Amino acid sequence: MAAQEQTGDAVFDNIEECFERGWTDGLPVVPPTHAGLERMVRGGGRDPQEILGTLPPKGGLLTVEKVALNALMAGCKPEYMPVVLAAAEAITDPLFNLHGHSMSTRGTAPLLVINGPIRQEIGINCRGNVFGPGWRANATIGRAIRLLIRNVGGALPGELDRATLGHPGKYTYCIGEDEENSPWLPLHVERGFEKDASVVTVLACDGPHQFGSPRGGVDTILGILIDSLRSLTHFGSIGRGVAVTIVFDGEQRTELAKAGYSKADLRRYVYENTWRTVRDFRANGVGFEFPEGPDQAPDDHREKLYRTEREVFIVAAGIGKRRSAFMPMPRLIPGTSEPVSRLVRSPQ
Repeated sequence: MAAQEQTGDAVFDNIEECFERGWTDGLPVVPPTHAGLERMVRGGGRDPQEILGTLPPKGGLLTVEKVALNALMAGCKPEYMPVVLAAAEAITDPLFNLHGHSMSTRGTAPLLVINGPIRQEIGINCRGNVFGPGWRANATIGRAIRLLIRNVGGALPGELDRATLGHPGKYTYCIGEDEENSPWLPLHVERGFEKDASVVTVLACDGPHQFGSPRGGVDTILGILIDSLRSLTHFGSIGRGVAVTIVFDGEQRTELAKAGYSKADLRRYVYENTWRTVRDFRANGVGFEFPEGPDQAPDDHREKLYRTEREVFIVAAGIGKRRSAFMPMPRLIPGTSEPVSRLVRSPQ
């Protein structure tokens, strides 16, 4: 009994040491051991010294071993490693611009969207409570990426991470697309991958804003969505031209598909209908990004929220009681953040 108590004390001491070393996201991590690290490296099936890139904002050198170490601390199983490695490679891509949005006062976080057979193989949740707790794969894979950003990239809250408010997705932000119950093309197919490929896409997103109605048809669904997106609060404060990811739940996507809407149709609809008049902008003290200047455009001129349809991303997820969500994103212009997709490589 005394030996068991001593072992238990040692575990707690190791957990506390991880806090003292600054390795945690504020929650306890799995204390790393050589044996645990070796299991995680084997799960990835790649050379532990392979360099994946550099991780902003401090430009830390990212290796397979460092990914394995942080995945271990996050609570991942070894079989999750190929997904974590793909996501880690994606966030190092300059197009994703982790440097910009990890230091921004806006407080966006990388949302991981997982497609393909790997979802069933490792138990990724794509349906009910998809943004919530209860699924180890979702929780720990997303957390591993956050620990990498902190421990390798150096984006520590209150230091280089200057988010004004942040949001819970900065702990973990990982979902799967509900391909089997969706009438639409999956995200990874839209982005050029084969349907049977396993792919991770990272998108820099704010927290989810739910929208929906227990009654009403397609006009109601789209009307509530457009009314929500047209709110000045999430684009008027920074000028026009943000992007957005919209997650449609099971019931809403079924109704929209029956009415003939594809993802492409919905992108076009959102682009064409999310506008406000110059009068609205002026009334709220906004207008500094009008091409003509705030004093030149007529009051009834309509200013679109999105510059093009390609700034609208659509994902099918959630089991559905007519409750969907949208996540505002940084603008897709040079110097901001582009979504990036990476193939999940099978362990060799």
